[in-house]
Amino acid sequence: MELLDKIPGIIGYAVINAEDGRIEEVKGSSTSPLGDLSAFFSSAGEVIKNALGLGEIDYLSLCYGAHRLIIFLNDNKYLGIEVEREQKPEVFIEKIKSEIKPVEVTKPVVEEIKPPPSPAIELPRSISSKLLQINFLIDEFGAEGKKAHWIDILNQGLGILGGDLLPVAGIVEGKLSFKEQVPPEKEDEFVQILRTIIDFLVKKAVEEFGSSQARIKVQSVIEKMKQV
Repeated sequence: MELLDKIPGIIGYAVINAEDGRIEEVKGSSTSPLGDLSAFFSSAGEVIKNALGLGEIDYLSLCYGAHRLIIFLNDNKYLGIEVEREQKPEVFIEKIKSEIKPVEVTKPVVEEIKPPPSPAIELPRSISSKLLQINFLIDEFGAEGKKAHWIDILNQGLGILGGDLLPVAGIVEGKLSFKEQVPPEKEDEFVQILRTIIDFLVKKAVEEFGSSQARIKVQSVIEKMKQV
């Protein structure tokens, strides 16, 4: 995105992978956390758009102090551009889109990984329980031909919330799995990350199915967990 460095008026910018919410690049002289702001509001904009049936959103514009953050989709990237508050978003968006060549699709940080070699990885019960719950939720929410959609949502959640979990876990044949042993000192941290991913999936289910239907699906998963 070196071209953005040459456009007058851009104080700083962030590049966000639209598939998984990963911050790919942050540059410029801005003192604001452009990467975190762009990642959060691009994801939030998608949720609000889908929940309210708004259709396509051209861009988001956020003002703070003397600055404005413009977030918009270009090919498979969200660009977060900080400019002076009085600047018009449309001017920058038109200029950037006319000069930036479409970027090639890059692999998301959460990749399909090969199944772990034998012997099988032994996970702590605290982690294996949360892992099983996540996979049950994906199966339940993704019933009736929607599993690929929910795998995408899981990937999005991992990209945003995964943290140190990402190097050791990924999607294998439609399920979240570990490819390495869990270091003992990381067990509590990984359990907390998995909890936040469960909360993320449940909130997405409420948005898609409504609270009553989502509650029924979650209860079904709870019953399955009791039988394990």
